[in-house]
Order: sequence, then structure tokens, then C-alpha cells
Amino acid sequence: MRIEDKLSIRYACKNLALEIKDIDDKEGIVSGYYASFDSIDADNDVIRKGAFKKSIQERGPLSAGNRRIAHLRNHDWDRQIGKILELDEDEYGLRFVSKMGRSTEGKDALLDYQDGILREHSIGFNYIADKVKYVEDSEFSEKGHYDITEVKLWEGSGVTFGSNSLTPVIDAAKSSGDYNDLISKIHILEESFMKAIKNGKGTDARLENIEMRFKQIQQLRDSLIMEKPSFKDTFVTEKPNEAQQKAELYDDYPKQAIANAKKGIELNEAVGNKCATDVGKQRGRDIAAGRGFSLDVLNRVYSYLSRAEEYYDASDEKACGTISYLLWGGKSMKAWAGSKLSEIQSEEKKQLFLNLILNS
Repeated sequence: MRIEDKLSIRYACKNLALEIKDIDDKEGIVSGYYASFDSIDADNDVIRKGAFKKSIQERGPLSAGNRRIAHLRNHDWDRQIGKILELDEDEYGLRFVSKMGRSTEGKDALLDYQDGILREHSIGFNYIADKVKYVEDSEFSEKGHYDITEVKLWEGSGVTFGSNSLTPVIDAAKSSGDYNDLISKIHILEESFMKAIKNGKGTDARLENIEMRFKQIQQLRDSLIMEKPSFKDTFVTEKPNEAQQKAELYDDYPKQAIANAKKGIELNEAVGNKCATDVGKQRGRDIAAGRGFSLDVLNRVYSYLSRAEEYYDASDEKACGTISYLLWGGKSMKAWAGSKLSEIQSEEKKQLFLNLILNS
């Protein structure tokens, strides 16, 4: 990319693998780095110390102006998740301290930071004409690099690795040949998503969003595996047969969970079937009949039982919270589902490690 091309970008975003430095759960404060100095990135840019100084003076948290540098999620100005309390440059990079907001977006973002789903950061900025210099004889790259001595910074964003377009990430791995490292990072993120689903904290919208992004991450992993020729022999890429599909269902849940579902159905009938959604009622019928769960349903069962447990009261069998909880299998189902998810996660970890060894 030429300097002219960089300057023509109206709103540039730069994703950097800079993880969180610290999280204060009680106060809802997150600290880390939005950018690092003196290292080359995917755009062949090297940001130098001092590049953010003017932006901090003009729009930083201590500036007199009204328009401040924002803390967003995925560069979305409708999703301001926190207020930046401190923003400065140290020897490493652009350091921030931000307090998550009291809105639903802010609370969900804090949970995502805690669970490791939001784990990297990105900046939204503009290049400045006379502050970008091409260095042909570069210490960083044989192709040269661009020295960036000043930018106009608009915001810093918490981002999820792999949650945007999958193609550029795969293409980067193809060009570098560094599949194993990328797949390892993806697996770490998968563990974070699994942890968040098992915790079951936050709004229904947050949990649904996590499930959808989890699918994206899994698709990214599968796409990379398919791209790497040596992985094709160690992963099943053909359409599974009926026996394989059946093996993917989890139906060894305890008898007590079946009994709980049957009891929930009886109690609901006694109150005119007024409790639970259609999904909950169908889940009760499936469990009562001993039908197996797919992995997606298993995640949903555990997630629901984790967040709905506070509404369960064994002494009040007419309460909808109690009836709904029983329809989903109750406490015995929650214990089994949690154990099963941990078992699956452990097995996937072993399989990935084995494949990395065999294909390294």
C-alpha cells in the first residue's frame, strides 16, 4: 500500500494482539494497551512513541474539549462500553485505564473481559500526511516499512479475535504458513467462549451473541484445518455417516434429570400449562423421553440452568421458576451438563495437541 492509499482511508482500524493487563471486577475497571511502539504490524506500519501525544492533549480524558477519545466495542459508535479514565504513552505503548459503563452494553463487556472473550484491542484513527514516512532500508522487513510518528486517534476498541471477516485471517495464515500458532490461539479463545457459556452470566442477548460468535470461531478453526493439507488426514472432513451423527448426541444424563422433567410436565399441567416457553416445554418432553442433545443444545441447557437456578424454589411447586427449572432437568441435569462440557473440552484439547504434534 502506498502512502497515498493510507492517507485516503477515511477511518482506519488497526487490530493488535495486545491482551488485557488488569481487571478490577469490583470497580469494573479494565486496563491494558491500545497500541505498542517500535514493532511492525500487518499493515507494515511501525508506530513510534509520541504518535498519540497530540490526540491525548486534545481529546484525552483530561482535555478541556467535549469530544473525547472513546472506548468502544468493535469500533461501533453505538456501543460505547466504557469511559476512559487514564490514557498515556509509556515505553511500551498507548496505555489505558477504563471504567465499564452501567448500561447493559457496559456490564456485558465487563463479563466478556472477565471470561476472556474480549481479549485484544484495536484503534480507530486517521493517518496524517506529513507524519507517515516510507523507510526502504528497514530493520523490520525486507520490503521496508512505514514510520508513523503521529496519528489522529478517535477511539480504542475491545475486539474479539476472529469475530470479524474470516477470510483475511485465513489468508494471513496461508501466506505465512503459520497455521499451528493461529489454530492454538483459536483454541484458547474457544475455551474462553465455553467458559462464558458455562458461567451463564449476563443478559439473554449477551449469551445468544456469545453462542453465535462461538460458531464463528469454530468455523474459522475448521476453515484453517481444511486449508492446511497435512491436517486433512487427521481430521474428519467427509460428511459423517448415520452412526457418527448418532455418536455426536449426548443422552447419558442421569435418571433424576428425566424424573425432574416428568415432574415439571405434571406440575405445569396442574397450573394449566401457563409456565415456560414453547422451547422449555419441548425441552421437558425431550428429556422425559430420554432424547439425546447435540453439543449446541447441551451448551444451551447448561447456560439456562446456570442463570435460572436463582428462580428455583423446591418448596413452591406452583412457581413458574420452579416448574421451568424442572422441565430442563433441574440441578442433576446442570451438574451432568457441566461435567460433560468439561469432558468434551478436555478431549478437544488433547486432540488438538496431538494433531499439532503430528503435523509440526
